Amino acid sequence: MYSVIINNTIIDGKCIKELIDNKVIENYKEIFEAVREGIEPDCLSERTLIRLRDANSDPDRLMNIYDKYESILRRDRIKVISDDSDYYPGIWEGLTGMPRVFYLRGDENVLKKIDDCGSVSVVGSRMPSQYSKIATRDFVKPLAAGGAVIVSGMAAGIDRIAHDECMNAGGTTLAVMPGGCDEIYPRENADIFERIIREGGAVISEMPPSSGIRRQYFPSRNRLISALSDCCLIMEAGEYSGTLHTASYAVSQGREVFVLPNSIYADNCMGGLRLINDGASILLSVDDVIDATASMLLYRKMDRNTPATGDRKEVIVAAIRRKILSSPEDITDEEIKTIINDELSVRNKSCDDLCERIGLPFYRIAQILSDMELDGLICQEKGKYALTISH
Repeated sequence: MYSVIINNTIIDGKCIKELIDNKVIENYKEIFEAVREGIEPDCLSERTLIRLRDANSDPDRLMNIYDKYESILRRDRIKVISDDSDYYPGIWEGLTGMPRVFYLRGDENVLKKIDDCGSVSVVGSRMPSQYSKIATRDFVKPLAAGGAVIVSGMAAGIDRIAHDECMNAGGTTLAVMPGGCDEIYPRENADIFERIIREGGAVISEMPPSSGIRRQYFPSRNRLISALSDCCLIMEAGEYSGTLHTASYAVSQGREVFVLPNSIYADNCMGGLRLINDGASILLSVDDVIDATASMLLYRKMDRNTPATGDRKEVIVAAIRRKILSSPEDITDEEIKTIINDELSVRNKSCDDLCERIGLPFYRIAQILSDMELDGLICQEKGKYALTISH
C-alpha cells in the first residue's frame, strides 16, 4: 500500500513526515487509507493538502494499482520486507536513505546471513578485460566458500561472473535489481536470475513489480549494493563508469573500498586507478578482504549487544587494535579514545608513549588527547597523561 502511494502519486516523504508529526497517522503504513479517506485536517500545510487532494482524485486508480501489485507478488512469490520485519537488514542500521519497504524474490534468510556472516559487494565493467575476469573469479571463490554473501547487480560482465562464481563455490549470493523483482535485466542473464533463486540466493529491489527499467533507477540500485555489503570490491571501472557510483556510496556509508590495480594505459581501468589515487585500498590479497569484513561484522554484532563492561570491553579493545593494523585510516575518534583509556588504565603515559603503543601518528593522538583533557577525562601529571577520578 505504501509503495502504491509513494510510486504513483506526488506524495513524498516530507508529506508523510508532516502527517506523522501532526498525529494524523501513526506511521507510513497508514498513508494509503488516509489518502483514500480524503482526510484534510487544518493542521497540515497547504503543500501537503494539495498533494493529498491530488492523490485522492482517483481512488479507483490506486486500488487497481494495488490489485496489480498483489497479483504479481502472488504469482512470482515475491515477499514484501518492511522496516519492522525480522528480515530487515541490520547492516542498514545507522544509514540514512534506506527504503522503508523493499521486495525480495528467493530466500529471505540471505538477509539474515549478511548480518550473521558478513558480505562483500563485487562490481565492475560490463565489458571487462580477461585479467579482471580471472581476478573476479579468484577473489569471489574463497570469499563465498568462507561464508560471505556476495552482493552484486546482476549486470553483464563482472556482476554476472561474481554471482556465477559464488554459486559455483557453493556460496550465497544476492542480486539488487534496477527494476521490479519480476523483471529480468538484462534479459540475457535470465539463467543467472533463475539460478540465484533456485540455489538459495535472493533477488531484491526497492521498486514495486512492473516498474520498468529506467536510467534513474541505477544509481539508487547501486547505493543498495554498497549498503548491503561490509566491503566493496571494484574489479574494473572506466573514468565515467556507473561502478564509480557504487564506490562513492560505499565510502559515504562507511564501507571499505578495495580496487583491483590495473593498467594505466587502459581506458576501462582509469576510474579504478583514480579511486586508488583518492585513497581506496589496493586489492592485493583475499585475506585483506576477509579481515576487513570480519572487523565490520564484529562491530555490528557488538553494537547489537549491551554496553561494554568486563570481558566484553576487552573484546572491543582487541577488535579496535586489529582495525588499526588493517585499516588505520578508518579508525574513528571514539575508537581512539577507547584505546587511550585502555592504555592509561594500566599506567600514565606521554603522547609519544601512546603513539608507539597504539600505532597511530602523533597528530591523531595529540588531537584526541587535547579533546579528552578539555572534557575533563584526562589530566597531565609530570608530562604524562593520566585518567581523572571523574572519568
